[in-house]
Amino acid sequence: MKTSKKACCISLVVAAMAAGVATGAHAEFRCKAPPTPEDKRACELAKAARPDELRHFIQRTSSIYGLYFYDYVTQTDADRWYAARPTHEAQSVAAVDHRD
Repeated sequence: MKTSKKACCISLVVAAMAAGVATGAHAEFRCKAPPTPEDKRACELAKAARPDELRHFIQRTSSIYGLYFYDYVTQTDADRWYAARPTHEAQSVAAVDHRD
């Protein structure tokens, strides 16, 4: 079955538009002017330097709002938070066991 030239062109235009929308949906910093109440709440958590609460808020509401962590946190802030996080490295059994 042959498709008409017009139908083929329409299909290509629709595919190009869909690709443009998909690539345009990249992360943008939303805390300059939060457009919605959920964005405002996420920005408040980010400003208060509470990354765990921000991540929990985003995960808990993901099915409703579809928020993305790095829309609210700059890479510099994320790096600073990661560096300040205490390490929970497991000690060896010899270090914990003080029996002599």
